[in-house]
Amino acid sequence: YGVDALRYYLLREIPTGEDGDFSERKFIDRYNADLANGLGNFTARVLALGEKEKKVAFDFTKDLDKTVLVKIDESKLAVRQCVRDFRLHQALATIWELIAFGDRYLNEKKPWSLEERDVGIINHGVFNVIYILENVAKLLRPFLPDTASNISKSIHWKEGHLIVERKANLFPRLK
Repeated sequence: YGVDALRYYLLREIPTGEDGDFSERKFIDRYNADLANGLGNFTARVLALGEKEKKVAFDFTKDLDKTVLVKIDESKLAVRQCVRDFRLHQALATIWELIAFGDRYLNEKKPWSLEERDVGIINHGVFNVIYILENVAKLLRPFLPDTASNISKSIHWKEGHLIVERKANLFPRLK
């Protein structure tokens, strides 16, 4: 299953300093729900959109949606506090709330359904979900370092553009 998947299960399911139990069925259920369907699906959708647009133009001063910025800032603060309090399972839950927010944002903006003439609107939506994904990767780094690194390697900032390279799916579904 991989080190990151096992690390995720143990940190998410067993509160720090407490007893917990492991079963392969519970592991597979958590893996499929959170890693394959949650993080893996969100990452694949965002990177596919970013890659399709080739270069996503951005301007932090006008393109960053305020709701996105607020949610990311709230998530960073909450994760930091959870880590300080040794509530690592809650820190991960907070990161998954940010992933769910990103999914909702993507579903609301629907940049894939806009006409080619709406390039500015498409770029705006794609830029914001890429920015969310990049911040998810940063927050995940202490918990799932390989996964965070794989996401980060797909996103390149260069001279006012985001260049996205889609890689293999992070977490294929388990049976």
